[in-house]
Amino acid sequence: MLAHYQSGTQTRRVPELVTVEPSSFVEVHPDTAARAGLADGDAVRVVSRRGAASAVARYTPGIRPDTVFLPFHFAEEQAANLVTNPALDPISRMPEFKACAIRLEPA
Repeated sequence: MLAHYQSGTQTRRVPELVTVEPSSFVEVHPDTAARAGLADGDAVRVVSRRGAASAVARYTPGIRPDTVFLPFHFAEEQAANLVTNPALDPISRMPEFKACAIRLEPA
């Protein structure tokens, strides 16, 4: 997300940039959202076996129906890390690719 490059730790302190993207969203295909009972702009819980994060549904017709996208630029209850595996490479300590099974629920 351009407005909150890297992790957003600095850019979320700039009011003009927060105005561009004030809160987290989950990009979801309209058909997938409909199956979950969600409309564009609805408050959503993104839930995995590890935890849950809060976001707003954003219809994205170009995304695959079996995939959602949750940006990592937000903290607290909006943090994508709440739903993903915290594993690190044992040598480089780099985080693993953030991918996991989730379900979407109306918030």
